[in-house]
Amino acid sequence: MAPGAAGQPSAEQNQAEEAYKAENYEAAALVFYKIAYEGAGGDATRGQFWLGKSLFQLGFFAGSLAVFDEIVQVGPSHPYHQLTLPWLASLSRKLPEGAGVLEKVGTYRPQDLENEAFDSVRDELYFLLGRYHYGNGDLGQAIALLSQVPRESDYFIPAQYFLGVAETREFHGPEAVEAFKNVLRKNAELRQMQGKKKNRETRKLARMSDKKKRRLGISTAELDFADQNQRFEELANIALGYIFYQVGKFDTSLKYFNKISIQSPYWLDAVFAASWSEFRLVEVEPDNANRHYQKTLGYIHTLNAPFFFDYLYPEGLILKAVTYYFNCRYASAKASIDEFNSRYVQTKQDLSALLNQAPEDYQLFELSVKIREGTSDLEPFVEMVARKSLQDKTLEKYYDYVNRLVYEQETRFKEMSGEFQGGGLGELLLENLDLSLSIAKERTGAQARQRISAQIAEIKNLEKEAIKVEYEIVEKLKKLGDESAGDEEKIKPGPEEERYNYNGEYWQDELGYYYYRVTSVCAGG
Repeated sequence: MAPGAAGQPSAEQNQAEEAYKAENYEAAALVFYKIAYEGAGGDATRGQFWLGKSLFQLGFFAGSLAVFDEIVQVGPSHPYHQLTLPWLASLSRKLPEGAGVLEKVGTYRPQDLENEAFDSVRDELYFLLGRYHYGNGDLGQAIALLSQVPRESDYFIPAQYFLGVAETREFHGPEAVEAFKNVLRKNAELRQMQGKKKNRETRKLARMSDKKKRRLGISTAELDFADQNQRFEELANIALGYIFYQVGKFDTSLKYFNKISIQSPYWLDAVFAASWSEFRLVEVEPDNANRHYQKTLGYIHTLNAPFFFDYLYPEGLILKAVTYYFNCRYASAKASIDEFNSRYVQTKQDLSALLNQAPEDYQLFELSVKIREGTSDLEPFVEMVARKSLQDKTLEKYYDYVNRLVYEQETRFKEMSGEFQGGGLGELLLENLDLSLSIAKERTGAQARQRISAQIAEIKNLEKEAIKVEYEIVEKLKKLGDESAGDEEKIKPGPEEERYNYNGEYWQDELGYYYYRVTSVCAGG
């Protein structure tokens, strides 16, 4: 339904604006709807803009976005196109990223941000528009915008993180390192200033279960600023680790990977990255090769702990095989390749079958919801692996937006008056929510397909690597036969470490600190 044309505000419209200012948002919204969509006297375009504002204040964030999106689609010819931009910024704080607010912000030009009316939100707009251009592949524009977010801004840390990633993708190493280090420095400053204090609302949300959050339409994926900044700090440490890894500074890369605590959702990623750094340190310190090989296998031993059985790190088994290979432990190397083939080749086939079972994105969304709830009737291990594949941080924000739409449609709407529900505004709102929900489910299904397809592609690529490694191993086994004993370096515990022999049981406080005994039986080794 398209709004009417611009005109002079009527007396009723002025009264509705006064009602809005008095926080009587429902009464105001009913009037604005009639002016904007039913031809009642007044300025229709102004009524449309104020309707978007009113729905926002009533807690219909997705409904508000649908109205503001109509203004965005008209473009600069709409008299309230510019003033819609800060409301999009407000919606980006209320709605999960899956709502697509960034795409709407991305229709604006960088020069649009210089409007004096945006002084209080300009930092946020620089960040949002920079994020959009980053996601759209325009890295130069992203760097230009993200660089303008000042150090004192709440958006400085996320802006610097994405700036670092953009600079990395542009192969600007020093600039990337500086941006990531800015994330670490700013977080250190904030901890020093704020300590561990959190406001009452933040503490209340932290105690709330995910199930209750979903019932109230609250995102389970979006974090408050303090938690978000902590995640960006962890990601910056991992990014710095990879930068130093790429330039051959493996000991420095390990320093950054090992900063990630076991409580972090990125800890296993850091453990896996550290295993490669430790392996490559052999090139730098050949005299300590055995120590580095033992530590490499120790990291992989952690990834294989039963706590993480359903997490997919297929490359870990390839690295394990290569480590044994370089120690001339060809039978053990072959066993690692066999483990890869028995576990991940079947996993690839199971995930492919899952996608074939739901060829349409909407179907995959419905199936993925059942997988996430554990009610899909899939074979238990397949369901478990698929669930982990779907637990991507970005993907979670798409599911959150679906939950928000369902909340506004089934809970918030029913809390409104009979006049609101039964009138034209209620009809428009439900129509917009229905359409948004249908699109959101399709988009979430498409994102889930992309995530699972990427997992399948990774396993396919590693299969090729496994074949190459297996060929080399088999050739060696043909020539040399069984393995024999070799020299093993005795690892001395560090100043904060104690030695415990692994007895088949995993202990949480030992994870990430294992040395896995391996002896080289290479000639002259």
